[in-house]
Amino acid sequence: MTEPAPLRGAQTSAESPPASYAGRTRYTQLEYDALLANLPMGIAFTRERRFFLCNPGFARMFGYGPDELIGQPGEIIYPDADSYARLGEVARPLISQGRQLDIEWQLARKDGSTFFARVIARALDAANPAQGTVWIVEDITDKRRHGALERAVAERTAELQAANARARHLADHDALTGLPNRRLLEDRLTQALALSYRNRKQTAVMFVDLDRFKLINDTLGHAVGDLLLKEVARRLVKQLRVGDTICRIGGDEFVVVLPEIKRAEDAVNVAQKVLEQLSEPVAVEAASLSVTPSIGIAVFPDDGRDAETLIRNSDAAMYHAKELGRANYQFFTAEMNHAASRRVSLEKDLRRALGKDELRVYYQPIVDAGSGRVSAHEALVRWQHPERGVLQPAEFIQLAEETGMMPKLGEWVLRQACRWTTFIGVERGLPVSVNLSPRQFNDPRLAQTVAAVLRETGLPASLLELEIAETTAMQRTDITLATLQRLKALGVSIAIDDFGTGYSSLAYLKRFPVDKLKIDRSFIAGLPGDPDQRSIVAAVIALAHALELKVIAEGVETEAQRAFLQASGCDFLQGHLTGGPLDADSAAKDFV
Repeated sequence: MTEPAPLRGAQTSAESPPASYAGRTRYTQLEYDALLANLPMGIAFTRERRFFLCNPGFARMFGYGPDELIGQPGEIIYPDADSYARLGEVARPLISQGRQLDIEWQLARKDGSTFFARVIARALDAANPAQGTVWIVEDITDKRRHGALERAVAERTAELQAANARARHLADHDALTGLPNRRLLEDRLTQALALSYRNRKQTAVMFVDLDRFKLINDTLGHAVGDLLLKEVARRLVKQLRVGDTICRIGGDEFVVVLPEIKRAEDAVNVAQKVLEQLSEPVAVEAASLSVTPSIGIAVFPDDGRDAETLIRNSDAAMYHAKELGRANYQFFTAEMNHAASRRVSLEKDLRRALGKDELRVYYQPIVDAGSGRVSAHEALVRWQHPERGVLQPAEFIQLAEETGMMPKLGEWVLRQACRWTTFIGVERGLPVSVNLSPRQFNDPRLAQTVAAVLRETGLPASLLELEIAETTAMQRTDITLATLQRLKALGVSIAIDDFGTGYSSLAYLKRFPVDKLKIDRSFIAGLPGDPDQRSIVAAVIALAHALELKVIAEGVETEAQRAFLQASGCDFLQGHLTGGPLDADSAAKDFV
């Protein structure tokens, strides 16, 4: 074995244990010898790079007699001098620093045969490594052989599993594009339909066929056609949501499954993106190829309740798209086509509306229930469409929310309302109330946006009231609370709109920093004749006052409704009875 150079004059007798162990053990000499003799691994002690003590197991491991190794150099148990020197280069730095060597190494027996061993070595005295070294050796030849066999078995098993996986993949996937094939399509579509049925949702099936692909295949060859199909598959995959499925069912035909959509028109967004992506030129072998898709759309459950029917009907819709000039999409039913076309047209117009100054803010007064005097205004957006006239919020707000335009539109309304309120005179102290959409309210930058608008317009925060729908406020209550607290820190007021249509908890109403409740018009419409409505409205007013909140009744249309609300202690009224929405100029005439 190998070790650091020893101290001169160190004891080398084999008659007793090393000096570093003296006084440190409770074993007698006989017990010590028995312990070493019966250990399952070989143990040896070296000093000056020679053996001065070893147990019988160590001697047997190397084919020597009990005392035959004593006094022999450590090099005797290595296959050659080079092996001995290389282990020394590894061992010496560790042992001299009082650290432990733990390594697998090839050693040699007396007869010249070799074996693999685990070798552990450390200084007898970590504080004085020159006192000698203890070596623990375990023959691991069988373990290595067994381990090698296990690795070979594991590798072969892995190869077989990979082969089986490839076979299963090829059975369910298209060999060219790697997309699911028709067999897997029908399985996934059947699962999607079951889920949609259970959750009362819709599933759309889009049949995509490449226009004039046969011409490219025939003129440029199948190799070019295959490259084109691979690129088409890659572009289609880019448009998918998590849970969507795209399949190649043969030739240049692809099917896209859109599970659990809220409405059939949602498939339009995907179809438009597919049209845009696939219509972009494709570079194939230095050539720029252009293909366009024709797309047919069928929707569960209206257009079919099983996979086969939906695929067939979407295929029929695709042929209808080709008949109409290619490079377009068509629904299986005329009604859906009309609704989708109207929605697409309206979305396109709405994206241009802000830039074309087509949006308007109207102002509806909120009056004191007792005196009848105007106490605030609510800002209500209208769209002056160039062809369809004035559109109410119900006709485009949901569209703006779904298409991501609402934050921009909402900020514009907020800024216009604050400017108008400043214009009619801050000294009058008439607040303006502005609705926040769900997407606006969930924007983490909402408080910064409101603060920036207040600074820009010069409107005091005390004259701005923000309305949040009850359903929005109750979706993520912890986040809602944090957002409301940031808004309140600016000094604005908060009102819960459409109260009674959601599922508010009294506990949250107490926690939320809210100033007012607005009773939804659906509860006001039956007053005062409906006894249930009377009880509900009276209870809401009493509840709000118990929580020290003011109450606004919206949708007040008749004198009888006004009388009941006044008698019930309602604080403010809003509706056509007290004044309908007016454009900015008309609403300002009473104050400027």
